[in-house]
Amino acid sequence: MNVLNFKADYKTMNGAAVLTASIGAVLYVLAAQLGSLNPFVSSWDQVDFALALDRFDLRAMQPHFPGYPYFILGGLFARAVINDPGQSLVFFNIVFYLSAVVPVYLLAHRLVPKLSAVAVTAAVYTASYPLLIVNQPMSEGAALAAFWWYLWSLSAAKERQSGKWIVLTLFLFSVLMGIRLSYIAAGIGLLYLLFEKWRKNQISLPGIVSYLLIGIGFQLIWVGALIITEGGIANFFELAFGFTGGHFQEWGGTAASSDLSIFSRINIFLFTNIFWWGIFSRTPVLMVIYIVIGILLFVSANKSKQFKNPAFTLIALMLAAYGSWALFAQNIDKPRHILPVALLLLFMTLTFVLQWNKGKNGIWLVMLLIIVQAFTSANLIRAQANDRPAVYQLARFMDQQLEGFVLYTWEETRVLEYIQVPFPHKRVYSYSVFHHDQAFYEGKTIYLTDRVVEGFRSQGIKLEGNIEKVKAFHSGKIFDPVYHEITLYKWTP
Repeated sequence: MNVLNFKADYKTMNGAAVLTASIGAVLYVLAAQLGSLNPFVSSWDQVDFALALDRFDLRAMQPHFPGYPYFILGGLFARAVINDPGQSLVFFNIVFYLSAVVPVYLLAHRLVPKLSAVAVTAAVYTASYPLLIVNQPMSEGAALAAFWWYLWSLSAAKERQSGKWIVLTLFLFSVLMGIRLSYIAAGIGLLYLLFEKWRKNQISLPGIVSYLLIGIGFQLIWVGALIITEGGIANFFELAFGFTGGHFQEWGGTAASSDLSIFSRINIFLFTNIFWWGIFSRTPVLMVIYIVIGILLFVSANKSKQFKNPAFTLIALMLAAYGSWALFAQNIDKPRHILPVALLLLFMTLTFVLQWNKGKNGIWLVMLLIIVQAFTSANLIRAQANDRPAVYQLARFMDQQLEGFVLYTWEETRVLEYIQVPFPHKRVYSYSVFHHDQAFYEGKTIYLTDRVVEGFRSQGIKLEGNIEKVKAFHSGKIFDPVYHEITLYKWTP
């Protein structure tokens, strides 16, 4: 591929405008992120992470298994700047994710000219839904950054003879695992790298064994630390088996624990989670731009050299591996689990368009995308930081009730405990437990959230005549696809 320099790019496609728009969009979004740090800890998992900054305890789910120690460590460093635990995790996510522009650019530059690589980097960074996840106190944001660094190291190690690059890749993979274990499918890149090195006689079988042992050693750094904190290897494996069993068989939303047919699951995974959420960010104008880009990609398709590029092969392999893992082994109800798939598809599509439409309309369409994404992302980031989540609205409403009452919830109690509400609330999953427990509150008003009501109905309990709708609380669905709407009911025996 003929890689143009910046000077040539300026002449062929008004490089000053491309460079200014790309860098300006990134800085504009970054300013919105830092100026609107998300102050809310509004889900079970977010509470797990926030509590871990004060006391790391896997048994107390602070955080939940496997602990994500590198993410917590990053949050602790950030807490030296920002005292609030939730916001310190968000700040760490933002800083680390910003660093990912470097590997994204280096990867893109292997496929397209320099200024086109700058545009691809800006488009990937300003993608709206991933930025919303980055601005939450969750490990996904940091994991995305680590994922890009790891992917770049795989590409760099494949092109270089020195074994130091393989060691770097092994180290970055351990960092990725210590931030988000669900990215384990990305390990196929390491196997591919070692196989290619062996196939080209660059390493021997004993050498492969040595590298695998080095990789295990890097993983043992964070796993060993967890074993020590949990008081021994037996306690650690007890937690591990308990968590994985629940994830894959009960509450994890995987293919094994879900009632969805495989066709329904694929439909939700592909069209709802990847496209509507992950790429289009639930924004019609972005959807239209991406569809136009897709049409442009189709009409200008050129299969000559792009598919033979080693970087493309690696990215395609990673896309297939993580995509399969996310489809079958992740919670289909949480679109955030498909973010690597969405960003890799975005990356590949834009590099193809800018390579196959070099000097034509593709670059200006990508510029339009970057500008629209930047404004959309900034507005969504500010809204996320200012609009109270539904569970916070519920807490405020209940705090204003004058009569004695008790509130029964599903998972909302985890958040209510974290924000230290002054009223009584209990988590309940079983109707038999609720029926027995509520008898102790005679003379008090009994409230239930809609998740409790739905849970009782799924157990075959008919509640008609026993519940009365009191109020509904709403927040942005894109910020929380599960608890963006909470309905409060009053229990009437």
